[in-house]
Amino acid sequence: MQITIGCSYMLTTLLLLFGVSLGINLFMYLIAYTFQTDKLTDISYSITFIVLATWSFLLSDKSLAAILVLILIYLWAVRLGTYLMVRIKHMGQDERFNDIRTNKLSFLGFWFVQGISVFIISLSFLLHMIEGYSIDKRLLIVGTTISILGWGIEALADYQKFKFKKSHPDQFMSTGLWSRIRHPNYLGEILFWIGIPILQWGNDFSINMIALIGPLWICFLLLKFSGIPILEKSWEKKYGEHPSFTEYKTKSYRLIPGIY
Repeated sequence: MQITIGCSYMLTTLLLLFGVSLGINLFMYLIAYTFQTDKLTDISYSITFIVLATWSFLLSDKSLAAILVLILIYLWAVRLGTYLMVRIKHMGQDERFNDIRTNKLSFLGFWFVQGISVFIISLSFLLHMIEGYSIDKRLLIVGTTISILGWGIEALADYQKFKFKKSHPDQFMSTGLWSRIRHPNYLGEILFWIGIPILQWGNDFSINMIALIGPLWICFLLLKFSGIPILEKSWEKKYGEHPSFTEYKTKSYRLIPGIY
């Protein structure tokens, strides 16, 4: 009976949080479409994570792992959200939406996918937060270290590129972390989300496995869907004929030095 009640509570809570994630993004869509603005697109992403992390923390046992996850999500979301707000203010608009911004259904599709994606990525911490159980202290240290390392890499990469682009808006980035890795910000993002389920690794195998869906989904998005493929297509269009860009590609790795 207790197992049935526990599963029912977990499922009900997850469905509620799924609705919250979709609701926030659909609400933001209405504003963004009405005013034809890109200024809410990325900040809504961070806000949704903050809401889900806060909500699930309030349902948690307030353990050390839960507190660490909440702090890490806040640090990540506030940093990324602030950076993207400053960047879009500087850019004026996001070129990714030029073909869909005025199309009600196509623009809605983006926000719908974003709301679903935030929830899927959040599975890396939601189940652990809601369930609450004994955590492996060694993995807590390992996971926290990986997430902090990823946060630092992403923050430094974003800062370096933003500073470079302000002075050289028409040139490609190939200095700092970008000298050896073409997408160091994505490497940092992936490491951050890998660390989250590791630091909460506990004695429930099924929850541990479900939590891994989060980092796997962010890897899929960045490697195959909305991240690297779109950027590299854009770079080829802008810089493909530049000999220096061709040389840069031969001397750098896409994501992981020495591997990929």
